[in-house]
Formats: sequence, structure tokens, C-alpha cells
Amino acid sequence: MYHPRLYGRYYDMGFKYGKLLYEKVNFGVPIISNEKMDFGLKSYQMLREYYPEVIEEIEGFACGIQDRPEVLGAFLLSLGVFDTTGQCSVFACRNKEDVIIGRNYDMRYDFKKFTESSLIAPMDRYAYIGQSDVFIGRSDGINEKGLFIAMSFVNGTKVQPGIGFHFIIRKVLENCSVTQQAIEVVQQANISTACNFLIADRMGELAVVESCPQGSFVRRPGAGEQHLFITNQFQSAEMKAFEAEGVAWSKSAERYQGMETLLGGMDGMDLQKAKAILSDGCVCLDLKKERFGTIWSVVSNLNKGIIERAETKPRMNNYKQDTRLAWWLQKRSRS
Repeated sequence: MYHPRLYGRYYDMGFKYGKLLYEKVNFGVPIISNEKMDFGLKSYQMLREYYPEVIEEIEGFACGIQDRPEVLGAFLLSLGVFDTTGQCSVFACRNKEDVIIGRNYDMRYDFKKFTESSLIAPMDRYAYIGQSDVFIGRSDGINEKGLFIAMSFVNGTKVQPGIGFHFIIRKVLENCSVTQQAIEVVQQANISTACNFLIADRMGELAVVESCPQGSFVRRPGAGEQHLFITNQFQSAEMKAFEAEGVAWSKSAERYQGMETLLGGMDGMDLQKAKAILSDGCVCLDLKKERFGTIWSVVSNLNKGIIERAETKPRMNNYKQDTRLAWWLQKRSRS
């Protein structure tokens, strides 16, 4: 897993990282089909309206790798639309004083070589730690305000040119401090595919936005419940009509039931209990035949600012604490 630290103006962040990858590994934009290119170019124009700042970063990255930003943008915005997408498990739990989150990212094992955990600190925006298997978008993250967001793929009935989840998550992390703000940003997006977004803030506000091209629905904890969790299906009756079959192979229902049982049976929550849930055989995927399973895990105490990550299949003892966000906040306060 790569660990870039990027801060400053959007263009400069993109140029720095693109130039580094170009010089170190001769990185170039993979060739995509005409169908993906057409889809991606239409989506790129929509991204320009939704989040123009990140267009500057794409332009800088493209300059760093000596390519055209439209080609790079089309590639990024066609990801996760036509190809196999992650099958993930995410939960958030609130105690009297703390909010604890846990996230497994499940993907083909050969994607491990593309994974990265980045410190991103755009000028005049919130800084955050975010994980991904693509170099500009994010799949999950925790920002300096203690806001967490993560996605899980849903096999929807429709795809359309629009905003990919990677960029929705970035906009949330860079602009939102509380859950309600994040909900509004997610629902403003003309999203290209079906996804669940689990959102939590340090005040204990938890929500899941079930989102697809046809619409969205917000779920919150029921009466007496202190947690929320997602796998790769919609749970609300309002969204079930927009969900297709095809995720049984990844044990989505079994993972959901596993988290429901484990969370319901625990008295309180802390980081060790969160790790136990993520490494449990009912939740952690290891599909040897498909060469598919959990390739990173993250736990965090949002109130204390503690972030720990396992950069392979999670076990109780293979998490390491990430201190880069605290380092950046101290650095910024001294400048």
C-alpha cells in the first residue's frame, strides 16, 4: 500500500503525484474501450459542475504524466461502472462518549498493488486520511473534524453518466464536518451507479444513504439502536426495486447477518471489539477460488482521532496506527 502525503493547491497536488508516478514507475493512463471513453467524457463534464476544484487536480496530474486531462478524467469516471467492483462491509457504533467505526474493503487480490492510504490536505478545505485503489478518488476516509464516510457497491438496475462514488466521498471529506452536511452532498450528486454510503460524525449522528441513478433514501438507527452497518444490498423497502441480483457470490447477506449478530451481542464498543468484528469469519471475505477478499481494513475512534489500519486481511494484531493527520494538524498550527 502506498502512503502519499499531498497538500496545497489542487493543481499542485495533482502535478506532484502524477510527476512522481511518471518518473518512478513510468505511469500512464490505461487504454479503455470506446464505450468507457464516451461514458467517462460525459461524466467528466458533469464532474466539472459538481466539484470543479478536483478538475484542477486532474489537470495537474495529467500534466505530471504528460497526458490530456480529458483522457485521465474519462478513465477515472468509468471505473467501477463496467468492471468488478468492491464488495465491502462497514459499520459505525456510538457509545456514551465515543463513536467507533470499522471498514473492510473487499476486492480482487491482484488490486492490492494499486492500494493507497493518503493524507490529503487541500488548501482551504478539511484535511483527511482516505483509502482507495485509485490515485485521485477515495473509497473511504476520516477527516480532521471527525467525520467518516465509506461506500459499498450495490448491483443496481441502471448506470448512467454521472459522478462516481470516488469523487462524492472526496467532496464530503473535504467540505463536511457533520453527518447532515454529508447527506446533502451525497444527495446532490447525479450518481452514476448504485452504492451505499455509511456516514458518521463524532457527535454520534449515524446515517446510511442508499443511492442510485433513480434516487436515494436515508436510513438512520432504529429506536434503541446505537449502530448502523452496510454490505452490498439496499435494506430499505423504498430502494429494493432499484437493486438487481448478483451479489450472492460475495456473501453479502451472510456478512450483513454476521455484523447484525456481532453488533447486537456486544456490550459497548471499542477499537479491539471493532477489529474482532472485521476479522470474524462471517464478515471478512477470503474467497480463494475467486481470488477475492478483504485487502484492507480501517478502525477509528472518531472522538479521539485514533485511526488504525490493516493493509491486508485483518487480524487482531496486524493493525498499525496512522498518525499522519495529527502530524499535519500540528504542522499547520505552527505555520
